[in-house]
Amino acid sequence: DDVMEDEEMKFGPNGGLVFSMEFLIENTDWLEEALGEEEDDYLLFDCPGQIELYTHMNVMRRFVDVLQQWNFRVCAVFLIDSHFMVDGGKFISGAMAALSVMVNLEVPHVNVLSKIDLLSTSGRKQLERFIEPDTHALTSDLQGTSGMLGQRYGELTSSLAKVLDDYSLVKFFPLDITSEENVQDLLIMIDTTVQYGEDLDVKTVDFEYPDPDDNDDQ
Repeated sequence: DDVMEDEEMKFGPNGGLVFSMEFLIENTDWLEEALGEEEDDYLLFDCPGQIELYTHMNVMRRFVDVLQQWNFRVCAVFLIDSHFMVDGGKFISGAMAALSVMVNLEVPHVNVLSKIDLLSTSGRKQLERFIEPDTHALTSDLQGTSGMLGQRYGELTSSLAKVLDDYSLVKFFPLDITSEENVQDLLIMIDTTVQYGEDLDVKTVDFEYPDPDDNDDQ
């Protein structure tokens, strides 16, 4: 807000975000001080949703590198609205965005389909085919699209699907925030990805065997 309201800069929303992130990267001392030196901290960074910060620029990659230099284990959690993932063309677009972020950041990565709880019953059934997708099956219905533009669109989508298959990296975790078990499963997946808690001391409890005399009395 400060950047956008500045009379000299006059940035819009996207330009303001880019400037702010670049300013952060160039001035990380205050952030390092704010994070402190406590061990076993679990920090969440709610990052901007502008996709160009992750796919077309290196500012987020530099931010991740800074955190790793400070000995943080970093996991990127990439959220995509499930409402946009119910047909082959839209899915390929979202999956390519996820793959671009994965390749750019080069850190452990979890892709999440959000707002599953808002889908209809039929939408949830249809969504099953997108969790671990068969891109050939998802794009097969686009091959018969009529017209020159439709044909090119189908061929382009199939080519992009082949890129996804070649990398074989993109899978999605469906998130239903109304299910405590589902949220816990996602947290366990992220913890496992960053190996959180693996170096903590194991807590043991001494087991006391029952007294045989007590059994005789019964």
